[in-house]
Amino acid sequence: MISVFKSGHKRTMFLAILATLTFVGAAIFMFDVDKKELLEFFVVSVFGLGIVILAALGLTAIRILIRRFF
Repeated sequence: MISVFKSGHKRTMFLAILATLTFVGAAIFMFDVDKKELLEFFVVSVFGLGIVILAALGLTAIRILIRRFF
């Protein structure tokens, strides 16, 4: 079992997923947050992340074009 998590990347992903599930479970069961509200937060977070990724992609393209011309 321990040999599966020797790689730091696998261990980090496992801990991130476990922490996320723990947070969601605690929010639902301990703090009585509505499941629909958590789903809305998730959708907005994914949408916001997509905007950040697209902005980074656009700025990287602009940077590459500026380096080519100068």
